[in-house]
Parts: sequence; C-alpha cells; structure tokens
Amino acid sequence: MNLIAKNLGGSYKKKINRFKKILYFNGVKMYTPSALIDYKKILKWANNFSGNLSNLKNYKYKNQSLGIGVASSIISYYRSDELNLKKYKKKIRSLLISSAIVYERAYQCLKELNPDSIFTFNNRFATCFPIICAANKLKIKSFRHERGSSFKKFEIYSKNVHDLESLKKNFEYYWNKNKSKNKINLAKKYFLNKIEKKDKKENFSFTKNQIKNYLPEFPANKRIVSFFTSRDFEKSSIINMKFNQIKEFLKLKKIIETFDDIHLVIRVHPTENNQKSNYDDKWVKFSSKKVTVIKSYEKYDSYALLLKSDIVVTYTSSIIIEAAYFGKPSISLGQFWWTDYGVVSEPANNSHLRKMLSKNFIFPKTNFLKCLKIANYFLNYGTNFKYYQPINKTSGKLLGENLTWKSFIIIYIENAAKFLVNLFRTF
Repeated sequence: MNLIAKNLGGSYKKKINRFKKILYFNGVKMYTPSALIDYKKILKWANNFSGNLSNLKNYKYKNQSLGIGVASSIISYYRSDELNLKKYKKKIRSLLISSAIVYERAYQCLKELNPDSIFTFNNRFATCFPIICAANKLKIKSFRHERGSSFKKFEIYSKNVHDLESLKKNFEYYWNKNKSKNKINLAKKYFLNKIEKKDKKENFSFTKNQIKNYLPEFPANKRIVSFFTSRDFEKSSIINMKFNQIKEFLKLKKIIETFDDIHLVIRVHPTENNQKSNYDDKWVKFSSKKVTVIKSYEKYDSYALLLKSDIVVTYTSSIIIEAAYFGKPSISLGQFWWTDYGVVSEPANNSHLRKMLSKNFIFPKTNFLKCLKIANYFLNYGTNFKYYQPINKTSGKLLGENLTWKSFIIIYIENAAKFLVNLFRTF
C-alpha cells in the first residue's frame, strides 16, 4: 500500500481482522499452523531465481512447481506473455516468497487437520496454486471456485478450472438441468445479440465501440478467409496449457499463399478501451497485397467481417462458435473447449487444412443443437451466492458488510471525486 493511502487510514490488516470477526461470530473455526516457517530458506530460494518466463514456469520449491503459478500471476497482471523479467525482478521475488509461504502454511494445515477435501480459488495464481500443490502431495481432494455466468454466481470445479473435458460435460449438464420451455429461444438470442451488438451483459463487450457493418475494402472476386486472433497472454497464463498461435498461423498463411483466389484478413483481438494492443505490431508485419490486417483498436465490425467471410479461422478465439452458429465454414487450429465437440472443423494435418481451404471443399453442416448448448451454458452456469451480495464484478458485501482496506476518509474522497466527475459531465 502506498504512503498516501496509509496516512489516510488504509489498512489491509483491518480488513483481515474484520473478516476474521465475521467468521468467528458465524461459527466458522479458524486455524493457525503450529510449526514455524523457515523464512530465510524461502528468501534464499526466491533470490536464487533468474531467467525468462519459461524458466519461471519450471522453477520449483521442495519439488513443487510454484513458479508456474507466479508466472501465471505476472502474465495476467501485466497482460503480456513477452515480459522482460529483469524489469519485474522485485515483483517476481515478492510473488515467489508469497507462494512459498502459502505452500508451507497450507501443507502444515492440511497435514495436521487431514480434511476429506478443501476449497480454494481458481488454481492458476501465485497464492492459490501452492494450496493445490500441498493438497495433491497429501492426496487430499481439492475443489476450486470461480465466478459463474455472471458476477452474481459462483461455480465449483472438481478439476482445473480450465479443464477442457470437464467444460464439455458441463455443456450437457446445464442443458439437461435447464427445464425452461424458453431455453432454445434464449440460446438463439445469445448469438443474435452478438451480431446486433446488444450483448451488454454486465456492461462489457469487446465490440461495443465498433461501427456496425463498417469494413475496409477487400479485393473483388477473391474468397475472404478471416483469421481472428486470440489474446496470447490469456492462454499463456493458464497452467499446463500449450499455446503457440503464431506457429499455427504461419502454417495457415503458407498454405493460403498457394491459392490465387484467397484474400486473407487478420482481425487482431479488440481491446477493452480501444487503445493500441501490445500485439498489434506482431500481426501488422504480415500486411501485404494479399493480406489485410485490422488492428485491435480499429472500429471495423468484427461480426460484419465474420458474415462477409467465406471461411472463418481461429486458433482459440471463441468467435469461431458464433461463426459456426451462423453457418459459416469454421476452422479451429488450436486445442480449446470446443475441440472434438463437433461444432467446428479441425484439420488433422497440413494436407487436411489445404483441402479445407480449396474452393470445392464441402464443410459438414453445423450442429446447431450443440451451439445452443454452448450458449445455454454461458448464460446459466454457476450457483447464486447465499452469503455474499455482489455489487459489481470486483466488489460486494459479505453478510451485509463491505470488507475493504479503505478507511472512511478514502471512501469519502472517492465518492466526492465521482460526484464531481458526473457533475462536470452534465455540463
């Protein structure tokens, strides 16, 4: 916490103590490990690290790959998988120390209490992954929780939150669970809202600032093959997920270059705030007479491009499911949650991909029911909170109390600032 916040009464300790009191008065027991932790050993281990992200992912503490959780946190925080770790040496050192301390405390706790199972947050971060590591070492069943289809819900996972096979089973589970007579219409509306830019769920959309039906000019008499990019950092931050988008794209581009009747369009994944993405330069270099690159911040309509395309291709962008639903020939080059689910075409090798790109290739008909099952899942998965009352995506109240490190003074200043900003906007 910075010095100004401290001087204005900000305190993480007060927040934690208040949380402990709420638990205590509601009959929840708290546990304090009895054994002492060798902090000097942890500090030495953290200081010994050097190298790149790959080295960090393989960095182990007591034979546990704690570095992979630290790498996931640092990638997620800075939203990049191309970090120069020398620049973030202090941050990484702090994360390594935290991760090792959590591992030691979790291991002691679990060894002494020997529970049948444990629950923790999404397992991929620096201070969650070590809890899973400790549980696995002691052969204790672990569950993970994450937000559900909205910030008003949470979901429980018995495996990795990003386990692809479990997700496909959930498509079927939530479809069968939904007994509403209107579920098919609502699932259809999910896709239509994407096209019509009415997808304002929780006031967030990557395409909300794009201009409807606005597209650059493309060469006449050419088939349009559009490649929608994924955000590299998102997949690179997922534990145990192999990701190499550029490698697979280059294979695609090389094959497309052998076709005279194809114009390739690269749609760089849009940014939330219409600012230039760190990845624009990576894709702009492929621009040529045969390749149009739409940068992340350009307001060209992604869905208009989808509908205009003769073939839609992606690595792991979920827009491929929307393309399939609207009957577009859809090719997925990467392994993700739709893999082997039978909704998009997946080339077995380069020769198979070449056949798919040929003018006379007949794509299989879309399995619309499976598309609807996917839409139903993203509309409904999760369970409503019982003790937590969410206010928005990042804040809420536990049993009616707003747990915050902020003092009354800080909250007053923030509210006053918001009031003034809104006041000036009215003029």
